[in-house]
Amino acid sequence: MKKILGAVAAIGLSAAALSAQDQQWLRTWNEAQKLKPPRISSSERIAPAGEPGTPFTVHGTITDPAGRPVAGVEVFAYQTDAAGLYARDGAQDPWRLKGWAISDVQGRFEFETIRPAPYPNRDIPGHIHLSFVTSCCGRQSSEVMFDDDALATPAYRQRNPGVLWGTIARRDDGSHETSYTFKLKARGDF
Repeated sequence: MKKILGAVAAIGLSAAALSAQDQQWLRTWNEAQKLKPPRISSSERIAPAGEPGTPFTVHGTITDPAGRPVAGVEVFAYQTDAAGLYARDGAQDPWRLKGWAISDVQGRFEFETIRPAPYPNRDIPGHIHLSFVTSCCGRQSSEVMFDDDALATPAYRQRNPGVLWGTIARRDDGSHETSYTFKLKARGDF
């Protein structure tokens, strides 16, 4: 198995981006939070077992602005399915594949899911959206992408310098995994 290389970056949107933030996204995010299970652990699922697609594990570590691990951060993630869609036709839930985890005492969390596909007929690489609800640093958001995505061209990377890129390890069983370190900013962004 290849070694998993992590990506490290400060997460979140700038204050200027917040003023232009899509209000529909915020409404959808708030609605999704009403579906959070009563108990979550540091290792959870986004896509249910049996969801079509390549099995995928995302490992994360959350640190404070000084680089110390942060326990108790609620992580919310959502993604597209193997066809690049967030919802099925006629679905009322626009983020069908979603999940929550909470960071452990070493700031770690993990999601089992499937590898998200890029949007159909678009040039945006497959990705997973994450948000972090913290007691130290407010709510923050991030997006992770994958080095081996054919759409992760040098031009795309240059246009999107804030994206976290993960190196994919391919396991013998055909599944994939990657890891990231998320460094919180001092203040939340939504």
